[in-house]
Amino acid sequence: MTERERIQRALEPLHASDRTLEEVFGMIDREKTVKHMKRTGRNTLRTILIAAAVAAALTVSAYAIGEYTGFFETVFGDENIASWDAEHVILTDSEGNVWKEYDAPGQERVAVDPDQAQELVGDETVNVSQSVTVQDVTFTVEDFVMDENGMGVLTYTMEDPNGFPGMEFTDESGILTQEPDLVGSQRVPNLTFADEDGKDILFLDSYDFVAAGGTDTKKTVVRYFAPFEGLEEAANLKLTFAVVKEHDQDATLFTDVVDQGGVIFPLSQAVAATPLSGPGGWSASVSPVGLKITPPEGNPYGDYSLDVVIHMADGTDYVLKQSEPYLYNITVECRGEDGATNYTFNRLIDPAQVESVTAVGHGSGFQDESGQPVPWEEAWSDDGNSLQEGLSELQDELDLTFTK
Repeated sequence: MTERERIQRALEPLHASDRTLEEVFGMIDREKTVKHMKRTGRNTLRTILIAAAVAAALTVSAYAIGEYTGFFETVFGDENIASWDAEHVILTDSEGNVWKEYDAPGQERVAVDPDQAQELVGDETVNVSQSVTVQDVTFTVEDFVMDENGMGVLTYTMEDPNGFPGMEFTDESGILTQEPDLVGSQRVPNLTFADEDGKDILFLDSYDFVAAGGTDTKKTVVRYFAPFEGLEEAANLKLTFAVVKEHDQDATLFTDVVDQGGVIFPLSQAVAATPLSGPGGWSASVSPVGLKITPPEGNPYGDYSLDVVIHMADGTDYVLKQSEPYLYNITVECRGEDGATNYTFNRLIDPAQVESVTAVGHGSGFQDESGQPVPWEEAWSDDGNSLQEGLSELQDELDLTFTK
């Protein structure tokens, strides 16, 4: 067995990646001569132990999870969320009468490159490993990563020795569904930002799916999230789990909390976002996990809808939203403060390779009698229930390009 093979075997219990192994070998090569590396006995054992210690140090300080727990493969490459085509869905009743039809968008997924994941977000990915038990169910927050705009993704596990009564896990998409008529059976997670004392200060929009695999008593849930507001007062991320029961009384739905508990962990690290400039005061910023588009100051648009494409330096495009053909490669889209729109990605991207972002669509708002746009918040009366006099509807076509 060669010296390299001995060292590699010694490092196997650490599950070191090829990249980490090369760093270890390179470090040893720089510090040891060829003659020293060929010695046997205690010197060989000492070399192996030193290499193991170096690998462990590299692993903990540079990349605590991801390649070892499969975090990035789970949140961006899970088999339950593979690509699918757009579809026009027609729903009929038992007699064949159409009661609903709609267009379901297609979604495109790409493979996760673990080395790229480490390079882009490895230092900012946090292994939380905190648990709380609510009735018979133990929830454990595992890993999370978030950018400086408050967009990110986390995983948590649910362990129920009773096998999750009243809950259903679909094979097609991994979406978690619940039966509302089973009293006391619903587990409801709620994700918020919290201040330094753990008090809720800001709610988040989110999307969940249940990861592939798992057992009858343990499931892994992925939650993508994006904020409705800014993060100035946020010191913690807080995930609260409640067991609730619902009952229908006089056609009115009531929800009672049976039991609840939560996990709070500090926002100590965040992935940087790269600023982008747009026309007419529009701006954007992009990180490996999300994109934020902000309208100009005095935003006149109470509503705007955009098809968004990220153009990469290698000539490829990442289509976030597209009307024709209908594609939606976003996990969460929500409107935040100042009219900004937050989009979380269904893959990791390298902001350094972003050449431009194009956003095409339309915006609606109000204008005064001279045709000048009126900031949305100024268009309404003091009670917010009626428009100011003399205003008319404004419809603008938007064709925006953002660059560094």
